[in-house]
Amino acid sequence: MDHLDRALLVCLQQDNLQTADRLAGQVGRSSSAVARRVRRLRAEGAIVAETAVLSDAAAGHPLTAVIHVQLERHVAHEGNLLRQRLVAHPQVQLCLDVAGTFDIVLLVVAANMDVFNAFTLALLEQPIVRRFETSFVKKRHKATLAVPLG
Repeated sequence: MDHLDRALLVCLQQDNLQTADRLAGQVGRSSSAVARRVRRLRAEGAIVAETAVLSDAAAGHPLTAVIHVQLERHVAHEGNLLRQRLVAHPQVQLCLDVAGTFDIVLLVVAANMDVFNAFTLALLEQPIVRRFETSFVKKRHKATLAVPLG
């Protein structure tokens, strides 16, 4: 990946719907050269998904919470089953294994407190979960999946 590929990826992370002509103007190359490079970046897996980013409120999920989960024990099979359940849950936007007091961090959205409570009750029913702590998001200042390419 050269500097032109990185420049294109920076532009596409900001707005993936840009035309090849517009991208060409930003990186100083012809639109046909840009279109070829973008196709190659997709084919090679540098671009893994193209999605629309919705506001939580517009999607009917005004409640956002960060949940820190501590596991009872570190048994690979049980932990993997829990992670599979969490990742498959549509309310879970982010699931990370972390080091420290907690083992898993989740970013969860919910339509209301009843929906959120149902999610946490299901979490508590998992025998591998020792405990969890929740922080509710008051205001989102930044949300991105963009990767710095410098």
